[in-house]
Amino acid sequence: MDTATCLRVDGDPGEAAAMAAAVYDRLPPAYRTGLVHSRAQLLHRHLDGAPRRLLGDALA
Repeated sequence: MDTATCLRVDGDPGEAAAMAAAVYDRLPPAYRTGLVHSRAQLLHRHLDGAPRRLLGDALA
């Protein structure tokens, strides 16, 4: 999630969302809580358009 956040800050929201969604999808359900989930939600709040929807779908 930290690398995805850096991608967003560097101006690549599409790649940030794609990376975050892929990482989140690969995690076992027990690891999708706590810090990982809160970082993914924070990134989601800072995205808009298609990247926001992509990550939102992964978080749903």
